[in-house]
Amino acid sequence: MLFHTTESYFEEVLAESRCHPVLLDFYAGWCAPCRELAPELDALSDRYADWLTAYSINTDTDAALAERYAVDKLPAVLLLRDGQTVLRWEAHVTAEQIAGDLEKYREEDP
Repeated sequence: MLFHTTESYFEEVLAESRCHPVLLDFYAGWCAPCRELAPELDALSDRYADWLTAYSINTDTDAALAERYAVDKLPAVLLLRDGQTVLRWEAHVTAEQIAGDLEKYREEDP
């Protein structure tokens, strides 16, 4: 499941990333590629639910978080571990690319 988060709750998300990876989906309602990718990210989050938690962040309402992570292309998807970005995908990314990179990272994740 892809959970929604805001800046108000983001410290909890960062704390969670100390225990396991956290996937962040930065999107905007007007962004057609974001709308296309969202159901696929939701499916990926279900597929990897035993390993990571996934959150969506609306860049129109939480611009400060987008700025904090230098998001200037949408969609932008980040994987955090221990509060740090370890993987990043932007713009013309597919769910298959994300899944492939997640598999590689998961194999290396202690």
